[in-house]
Amino acid sequence: MKDKLKSFSPFQVDAGKIMDMYGLSDEDFTAAADSEKESMVEMHKSISFWQDAWRRFKENTVSMVALVVFIVIVLFAFLGPVLIPYDYSSQYRSAQNLAPMQYSENEQLTMLATSGADAYYSTAVQSGSLTAIRKGSHYINWKGATYAFSNDKGIENAILMLDTDAENPLYYVKLDDIAEDGTYSEITVVEYTSEAAEGADELELSTKIFPHVFGTDSAGRDLMARTMFGARVSIIIGTMAALIVLVIGSIYGSISGLAGGRVDFIMMRIVELIYSIPEVLIVLLLQVVLKDPLQEWFDSGTSAFSQAMSDLGTGIVSIMITFALLYWVTMARIIRGQVLQLKKQEYITAATALGASNGRIIRKHLLPNCVGPLVITTCLQIPSAIFLESFLSFLGLGVSAPMASLGSLCSDALASITLYPYRLLFPAVVLTLIVLTLNLVGDGLRDALDPRLKK
Repeated sequence: MKDKLKSFSPFQVDAGKIMDMYGLSDEDFTAAADSEKESMVEMHKSISFWQDAWRRFKENTVSMVALVVFIVIVLFAFLGPVLIPYDYSSQYRSAQNLAPMQYSENEQLTMLATSGADAYYSTAVQSGSLTAIRKGSHYINWKGATYAFSNDKGIENAILMLDTDAENPLYYVKLDDIAEDGTYSEITVVEYTSEAAEGADELELSTKIFPHVFGTDSAGRDLMARTMFGARVSIIIGTMAALIVLVIGSIYGSISGLAGGRVDFIMMRIVELIYSIPEVLIVLLLQVVLKDPLQEWFDSGTSAFSQAMSDLGTGIVSIMITFALLYWVTMARIIRGQVLQLKKQEYITAATALGASNGRIIRKHLLPNCVGPLVITTCLQIPSAIFLESFLSFLGLGVSAPMASLGSLCSDALASITLYPYRLLFPAVVLTLIVLTLNLVGDGLRDALDPRLKK
């Protein structure tokens, strides 16, 4: 080895001194075995574009927290109404203007009186204007057993109790006979059979009274149920509006950018013209022009789609039409700019030379390479649409009663804000969280999908 060092060195050196200086020997210069080579190779797992974007997105703590909060709000809006017994439109006469976690007087009496019963049906805590057990045949199903009975007259302001351990398991108790401590001295025993008569009404028994977590409004409607439904309406409208913007804007912008020349000039002038139109004015005009035709369509339509649109009301449909007419222009300009850069690439030239049509080039080559701006712009469009819908509903131009949105809930709460400030607090906080979290998630997606920001 020392002779080899001397022969290859351009200078006159003492190979022995060099090897001694660094503690080397002839064995250190032997060829490495294959197993030793493999141990030095560090294999990196191949990851896709979306996997790399997700890795970068997870490193953004603020965006991840915002995403978790938004998921919680979505569960609150879509899963929450299933978990509570209240509906957004149900009115409870005995539970008007309740504060958060407060029970009405009838609810308190019912809870005290039924503490020893297996289940009950209290007429005083039912929704609607007619809460009595009507005259006629009724039946109850409880743990596989059927209790059928009939009334000679309607019964109101009473509790039908089921206590399987008592001598008379089914009986009535009048609310007027219940003391403040929940005790009562008089009951009315109900004679029952195990087979229900044909056409009998079923009574749904309860085991406990669910609290009004956010309180109730002046009509006795549960505010948490209405806030859940309002958040659901706002999220659905924002998502649908963003999808409309995505479809129209991406198609329009890609055609304009790929065509170029006079076509691009004319299409961009149309975009600039639409930019100058105030959207609130268009919504007001659409409200006036489309109200009667839409209502006639809702009344005459029998399909599920027309029924769904009827539930939303003419105000929301007008807002959706406004988004289809106006709000796609920003998306179109962004996609046009991306297409103008991409159409000069070699793979676009190759696809054109091979005879690919413009439609195929847009579908297979241009739009897939614009996925980053598409996702970012669509995500940031959702909070903008939600805010516009809430603003219009706040002005009375959105959803129609009894349907609720976060904007209409805030508008209804203004009249009694000094007496019941919580009516404004809860929907306003939910609306703020939705808009804020979606903006933060959009910022995180922009950082994760922009290749120029890669670390």
